[in-house]
Amino acid sequence: MELSRKALTAILVEIIAWLLAALFTYTAVSKVYDWSGTLRAVKGQVFPDWMNIPLLYGLPILEVSVAVILLLPKTRSAALGISFLLMSVFTGYVALVLTGVFGRIPFSCGGILSSLDWKEHLIVNLVLTAIAAAGWMMQSYLINTKKSNTTMN
Repeated sequence: MELSRKALTAILVEIIAWLLAALFTYTAVSKVYDWSGTLRAVKGQVFPDWMNIPLLYGLPILEVSVAVILLLPKTRSAALGISFLLMSVFTGYVALVLTGVFGRIPFSCGGILSSLDWKEHLIVNLVLTAIAAAGWMMQSYLINTKKSNTTMN
């Protein structure tokens, strides 16, 4: 049995949403699990000191929130857009680190990415950003297809 383009797209969007939700959940849990390491990593970044506490608490909350809304069909489109935006910001930050714009290399991230150097981190982030973009575009296709089918009836 051959899947229609729309059915295949819906399956791919579901897979992407679950993949990104797992990623954001893992990163949030790893930050909370190694709270002292996360605090050291946040303090080792190039941001002003006043940002340390908001980042320390805000990032895990944001990551879990995005993970949850990725899994809800009604909020998936917005969640995929937010995922793309977050991954773009994270990727941009890594790119800026690699260009030397900050004048120093800050501590690496925790979790899986702690074993990667900054160049490998950039590659992983670029791939995840592309996946988030693809999911967002495919979700938009599904929404537009549904709208056009509704208006035609």
